[in-house]
Amino acid sequence: MKRLYFLLLLALLPIISFSQGINAIYSFTTYDIPSQKPYVEINTSIDGNSLVYVKDKDSKETGLVELTIIIKQDSIIKYVEKRDLRINKSQSNASVLDIQRIVLDNGRYKAEFEIKDKNDSKPALKIEDAFEINYTKNQIAVSGVQLIDSYQKTNTQNIRSKNGYDIMPYLFDAVDEHKNQITYYAEIYNADKEFGLDNYYVVSVVLEDIKTGKKYQEIQKIRREKAKEVTIEMGSLDIETLPQGGYYLVVEARDGKNILYAYSKTGFFRYSKLSATDIEILPLDAFVHNIKEDQIDDYIYSITPIASDDKKANLRHIVIKSTFEEKQYFLYAFFRNINPENPNGEWKYYKEQVDYVNEKYSTQIKKGYQTEMGRVYLQYGKPDILIDEKFKSTSGTRVRSVADQVGNNEAVDYPADGITYMPYQIWKYKKTPFGEVNKGFVFYAPQNNLIEYQLLHSDAKGEPSDRFWEHRLTRNALNEGIEGAAGIQFRKGY
Repeated sequence: MKRLYFLLLLALLPIISFSQGINAIYSFTTYDIPSQKPYVEINTSIDGNSLVYVKDKDSKETGLVELTIIIKQDSIIKYVEKRDLRINKSQSNASVLDIQRIVLDNGRYKAEFEIKDKNDSKPALKIEDAFEINYTKNQIAVSGVQLIDSYQKTNTQNIRSKNGYDIMPYLFDAVDEHKNQITYYAEIYNADKEFGLDNYYVVSVVLEDIKTGKKYQEIQKIRREKAKEVTIEMGSLDIETLPQGGYYLVVEARDGKNILYAYSKTGFFRYSKLSATDIEILPLDAFVHNIKEDQIDDYIYSITPIASDDKKANLRHIVIKSTFEEKQYFLYAFFRNINPENPNGEWKYYKEQVDYVNEKYSTQIKKGYQTEMGRVYLQYGKPDILIDEKFKSTSGTRVRSVADQVGNNEAVDYPADGITYMPYQIWKYKKTPFGEVNKGFVFYAPQNNLIEYQLLHSDAKGEPSDRFWEHRLTRNALNEGIEGAAGIQFRKGY
């Protein structure tokens, strides 16, 4: 396995102490090479001041560190290396930064570090952590977001070089109060496959409050970018006015209609003398003032169907960790982002839809918005066409392949009669909120339980799709490749 590394002396930064002996800090960032394989970049910084030095044969005081890195997947070792790092005493007012890039397949991995000062009798520093690599071939994705200390154009290729720039990583997840800018690096892959080569899409970089989900639009950077195989997103955000607290730095790829296609984020804590009054004063007429404390968690969960992927991942954390006031602000800010001119009206409309799906689709154990029918209704709206079949038999025809038709052009489609379907509904939309036309959803009751239907198939982008859905809808009685009455209904809309 290919591995690159180098040693670099850095000006001393605050070091996190893990033990009474050697001090170190590390980070993982994953990247992809679309034409090859993904890799993980591991940055390990060792505090030179925490080492013991001895004189070598030239009477120079030298430190000696043994660094071992083991990467496992399901207890199987995928990568291992053990080597020595030498540091001169004259360099002790610096941190030693080791960078390794390790090519791996997609999957979850466990990393084990062992850092031993070989001049010290104290036990080695041992660290265990995990990371995940997940890049789909030819599908748009954003790499891990790396906070960096600085960057410059590459003159001579070296281990810090990525796509024409030398990158100096910033390994700490805390930003000092005197640091007024935060600098970042990320890569966007396969935008050309998603949007078409040289077509424009939107890249945004924004800070998001970890507790409330509030996005700091005044700090956000947005730009149009031509789609290509690999796009570099690198720059700085001014955080001078950012109050103390925890934040995500989020890199997003969106289309021209502001639909989110891919994102990645990294967290950090901002130290600041500014008061942490990140919960701004809400308007007196804000709808959240009418929501009771014992209701607000359910209302926050109810926005799951229309929340972005990053918001969905954060909802449970908000409910568990946030104060009532923070929850009020989050809910108000969510609908203000949708409709800045009338957040109260936007909430009123959405709450009416939630009340409707709760009344129509709730079960003994689920609220209506938690069901698949409720989710689709809230996300796509009321279907233009609804076909409801409790029990139906088919008299469909076999759909022959092109090769079959060419090789036997006198053959005729033959019927497939007497097949019974499970209860199902087909919802058709002439135009979805996401700009697609003539899209449908097939819901079914696998246990003939008419209380809750499950989503079986859809041809809308990003939804579960099963080309043999009608085969499954008949409990495998209708052979794969046969189009029955339900298939005709889905295709024609009646």
